[in-house]
Amino acid sequence: MSKKKPFNELDRKTKLIVIVILSFLVLLGLFIILGIFFLGMVGLFQLLGVTYESNRSLVFFGLLVLTLGFLFEVLAKLVKAQIINVKKAHLHVRVGIDILFTWFTVYIVDELIVSVAMHMWSQWIFALLLVAIDYAFDDRKIRNEKLA
Repeated sequence: MSKKKPFNELDRKTKLIVIVILSFLVLLGLFIILGIFFLGMVGLFQLLGVTYESNRSLVFFGLLVLTLGFLFEVLAKLVKAQIINVKKAHLHVRVGIDILFTWFTVYIVDELIVSVAMHMWSQWIFALLLVAIDYAFDDRKIRNEKLA
């Protein structure tokens, strides 16, 4: 017979242990995801010939791309909504808008961070890769645009 208690009936010490362990697991998962993103970016930048002064500037570049990417993604959704209201936009128009706004994000971040130097073609390849990853991991985009 098990003696399972609800969380609110546990004593303070047990609650603290549970909260600390869960927080640790969440942080560990977050660090693993960010580490994979960072190492992937380092490898891709090596292949594309992107130069950077330090790992700190590369981490800052990645965080700024993610932050500005959220802002520009909202703008891209607004533009796509206006196009869809005017006429039924084709799949390539929607993907083109996503690529354009993603490239604009990468371009702005590249201009803001002087310690990272990207060629124009490497900016486009990086933007294409980010959009491809975005479509690969977003089930709603696949369902809505009938890619699957």
